[in-house]
Amino acid sequence: MKLTVSLDLLEKEFYYVSPVKPVSTVPLIYATFLAEKAQVAYTTENEAKFARKVERSFKAAFHEIVDVNREYSDALDQDRLLAPQEHLTNQAKLIDSVIAATQKYPELQLIRVELAGSWPVYQTEAGQLDLAE
Repeated sequence: MKLTVSLDLLEKEFYYVSPVKPVSTVPLIYATFLAEKAQVAYTTENEAKFARKVERSFKAAFHEIVDVNREYSDALDQDRLLAPQEHLTNQAKLIDSVIAATQKYPELQLIRVELAGSWPVYQTEAGQLDLAE
């Protein structure tokens, strides 16, 4: 079974989104895993999620991803101006950290990583988000 998890670095939260991935205005990472039947549990609403032991491993990997990418997530959260190459370098580092962190746990069989939502690649001062508007 395939199980997709949405990683929100700005909120430092993750959500199960299988099978439908929602459209988002915030930068999200979708990580899709191949899970055996014994690795999956179901909520009271009959939605799939990792079984407790696997979820512990995923939480450990997720916390590592958040720690490794703290500087970039802070820049995104504060809408800090970065050069286009800095965004691309940080996004590549982010993807690499998702892969590396999940590979440390054999029960997490990562099969796909996607960037979704609003990831800046180019921005000038005039393009900064004004949250007061």
